[in-house]
Amino acid sequence: MTDMESHLYLAGETVEVKSAAEIAATLDADGKLDGMPFMPEMLAFCGRKLQVSRRADKTCVEGFYGMRKLGGAVLLDEARCDGAAHGGCQRNCMMFWKEEWLKPAAEGQAAFVPDLQTESKARRVLSNLPTRDGDRYVCQSTALGAVTQAQSKFDIGHLVTDVRRGELSPMGFVLMAGRTVVNRLRHMVGLPDLDQLIGDSDGKSKVALDLKPGDWVRIRSAEEIKATLGPDGRNLGLTFEPEMTRYIGGTYEVDFPVRSIILEETGEMAKLNRTVALKTLACRGVCAKNCPRANTLYWREAWLERVEQAGVERKTA
Repeated sequence: MTDMESHLYLAGETVEVKSAAEIAATLDADGKLDGMPFMPEMLAFCGRKLQVSRRADKTCVEGFYGMRKLGGAVLLDEARCDGAAHGGCQRNCMMFWKEEWLKPAAEGQAAFVPDLQTESKARRVLSNLPTRDGDRYVCQSTALGAVTQAQSKFDIGHLVTDVRRGELSPMGFVLMAGRTVVNRLRHMVGLPDLDQLIGDSDGKSKVALDLKPGDWVRIRSAEEIKATLGPDGRNLGLTFEPEMTRYIGGTYEVDFPVRSIILEETGEMAKLNRTVALKTLACRGVCAKNCPRANTLYWREAWLERVEQAGVERKTA
């Protein structure tokens, strides 16, 4: 590898996404690099300059216990999948960018403009990369189980690296390590994770607010939310995640209704009703060993109530 190809991109650094032709040259016959698919939705970012959000040397993977090793990839700000080539999936995932698909962005320098004919041909090829395998979808999310490696649940080296790189504060490290120990002790005596809300209903309560983008809502109290949950902490199959408790009582703007998401474990498209995403609210990895994915949090309308006056109350950990 050249020095440019082996560049280690860090959070906050501005990078340029390579042209479609440059990226196509790195892919195998299946449109993958080291097993990681390049998705048609990523084409819109070719040639753009974006800021690195986090390194993706690790990631949580649904269906696998704990964190998994990845490496050689980063997540970019403002680069989430819109699901256009995947049946309108609304998971709103941050996309993984292999470092070979990026280059340092020279300050004040215009983006590289490739040969038009070569670029057009590459764009046609990349826009037609496979997104289905029979009746199931394939994407970066569904590929994570195969492209990641197991990481010991007792390994804290990745957290030390996060601190060194400025992706986790020393106090955050202490709190995260302490939370892990406490949760293991709680599991030993049959208790749920810290901040995990558990109910005693059938978990099938339905509330229809018919929320639309731009509506404002207040997140209901813990007791009201628990009344909608079953003993597994779910409402109609959707978990109220421990990290979501930090936002209870806050007022937020609806980003978009969530109606379809691809299940990471199976590639099947799941249909949802009475569920929304709220602006600015994404997983911060507090309950998942500082996972960098920043997955969008999904909110049942039963956990919310409408408010007329706009105002956002942000809560800190």
